[in-house]
Amino acid sequence: MSHPSPGHHPSTTPSGRPRFSIPGSGLAKGLAVTLRTMTKKTVTEQYPDTQPDLPPRTRGVIGLFEENCTVCMLCARECPDWCIYIDSHKETVPAAAPGGRERSRNVLDRFAIDFSLCMYCGICIEVCPFDALFWSPEFEYAETDIHELTHERDKLREWMWTVPAPPALDPAAEEPKEIAAARKTAEKLAATQAAQAAEAAEAAEAAQAAQAAEATRAGESVEPTQAGESVEPTQAAAVTEATHPKPTQAPPAEPPEPAESAQPNPAEATHPKPVVDPADPPEGQS
Repeated sequence: MSHPSPGHHPSTTPSGRPRFSIPGSGLAKGLAVTLRTMTKKTVTEQYPDTQPDLPPRTRGVIGLFEENCTVCMLCARECPDWCIYIDSHKETVPAAAPGGRERSRNVLDRFAIDFSLCMYCGICIEVCPFDALFWSPEFEYAETDIHELTHERDKLREWMWTVPAPPALDPAAEEPKEIAAARKTAEKLAATQAAQAAEAAEAAEAAQAAQAAEATRAGESVEPTQAGESVEPTQAAAVTEATHPKPTQAPPAEPPEPAESAQPNPAEATHPKPVVDPADPPEGQS
C-alpha cells in the first residue's frame, strides 16, 4: 500500500495545488468530442468499386518469386504453423568446362501455402536468404471452401506482381550490399576498358610518330645537299637515279630479210627448170 508523501492531501494535486472537480465536466468533454465529430464531413470508401489505398507494408498474402527459390526449406522449417508445403527433386548439371565435375541441384516441384492456417507472422519472409518471398497487399482471396485456401505456386506467383516497390532509402542510409558489389564490378570493368583504350591510343600515337620519322628521314636523303658539303658516291648515285631515271634501252632490231623480186627472171622464163621425179634414176644409171 502506497502512502501519500508528506504534505500531500488527496484533494490536492502532486504540486500542492487544490484539486477542484466540477460536476458534469466529464460529460461535457464527451459531448464536445461528439459535436466536433458531427461537424466533420463523412468519407465513405466505395468498395469494391474503389479499391482502398493500403499502406505499402500491408500484410495481405505472400507472393513467391520462383526464380530465386533454391529449395533450402528454411521457410517450411521455421513456420510455426507448418502451413508451407514444398516438394522438389534433384537434377544433374553437366560440367561447365571440359574435364570438370558434374553438379546436382534441387528443382522446385511444388510450393504451396495454406492460408487457413497462416497467422501472417512473416517469419518465412524474414528467414528466406534469397529473397524469394514477399508481402503483397492483395486481400481478395476469400473462398467458400476452406480446402481451397491452400494456394499453389502458380497463384503465389500471380500475387508476386502486386508487390509494391520497396521504399526509398534515407539519404544517410548505407548502400545495400548487392548494389555496392554491382557498382564496384561496373567501376572495375570501366577502369579496365579505359586503360585498354589509353594503351591503344598510345600505341597508335607511337606508330604515327614512327611513320612520320621514317618519312622525314626519307625526305632528308632525297633533298640536295648544301654548298660545301661532300656527297658520298653511293648517295649521289641514289639521288641521281631518283631524280633522273635511266631510259630503258630497246633490244636491237633484226636486219630485214631481203625482199623477193616480184619481176620474173627471163632465163627461167625461156628455159624452165626440169621437174625431177624422185622415182626416175639419175642420168648415167640404167
